[in-house]
Amino acid sequence: MRGLPLDYAIRNLMRHPLRTLLTAGASALVTALLVATTSFVRGLDGTFSGAAQSDTAILLSSVAQRDVVRSSISAGLGELVGASVPGVVATSGEIHMGTSVRLGAEDGPIYPGFVRGVSDEAYSIHEAVTVTSGRLPRTGEVLVGRLAASQMGVDPSALPLGEVLWIESSPFEIVGTFSAPGTTLEAELWTPVAPLRGIVQRDDDSVLFVRMASSDFADLSLFTARRLDLELVMIPTAVYYRELTDYFGPIRSMAWALAVIIAGAALFGGANTMGAAVQDRMRELATLRAVGYSGWHLARSLAQESVLLACAGGLAGLMVARFALDGTSVGLAMSAFALELDAVSILVGFAGAFLLGILGVAPAAFRASRISVALALKDT
Repeated sequence: MRGLPLDYAIRNLMRHPLRTLLTAGASALVTALLVATTSFVRGLDGTFSGAAQSDTAILLSSVAQRDVVRSSISAGLGELVGASVPGVVATSGEIHMGTSVRLGAEDGPIYPGFVRGVSDEAYSIHEAVTVTSGRLPRTGEVLVGRLAASQMGVDPSALPLGEVLWIESSPFEIVGTFSAPGTTLEAELWTPVAPLRGIVQRDDDSVLFVRMASSDFADLSLFTARRLDLELVMIPTAVYYRELTDYFGPIRSMAWALAVIIAGAALFGGANTMGAAVQDRMRELATLRAVGYSGWHLARSLAQESVLLACAGGLAGLMVARFALDGTSVGLAMSAFALELDAVSILVGFAGAFLLGILGVAPAAFRASRISVALALKDT
């Protein structure tokens, strides 16, 4: 005998609208959560890996424990490295500092910000940076990253061109904005390094970015090993940002753990719902067995109901994620990154909804497949 038609499963979904709506809502929640988690993890990983360049290394103080904010190196180190190490294409001495930023006035509201003092060479070394509006900053001016507002915790409209930011009690006018997709740079405020040294009363830099003609850093490593008086450590940017990615590993694990817990709760809820549906329709299912439908036919029909319902909820969850999450940004420590719904996150979310439908119906389908003809004859 042929199996039960698909419209039988569809009609059964309409028999209990509230139950159907709640189950679809649970599926939508799980799908949206999986999409958000995948986007978060991929955005976090991509932010650090995107900033790495195979031909660029970082020189910082050996006593700073690889913390660019705590590091302190000579302000003239770039010229020394360029003259002593063969294969150097460009160097950029920079100041990296997390500080308080005031908006509008010297006594305006305080927000956390990450300021990078840069030289003109920085724009050639950090290839991902593109000025999207305005111009490069001069003394007393600042270039604002696309996600700087998110990192500071303010609305992007609070940082228009011409707005004045107060950094270390000194005014800085916003003269441009920049983007650097897939990097941590987008959450920063850039200003010329020389005037910044005077404002923060320091005669040193935090780090030196060195761009080589190739990805071979042997000569640069030899320089740091010979010049023990400089107390330097050399780290290729690929290694540095990979270590940062590993540092945030527990956060990624917690995000996935939360998603698994909620998905597990929805799975058990779906199993209970389908179990109740089978119990309510026990006589109907037994009658179908009595007229010739096999246990496999009944199990397949129940699976169709569950998968259709889960996938419908999954589509709703994808729409929620699309409008609620896509393009939003997440602040993390002194950085920020954007959430983007790509093919991988959508696939993970919809696959989660599909598995929720399959696994949630499994106990009920097994029970339905075990209904005997004798039970049908007894009840009828």
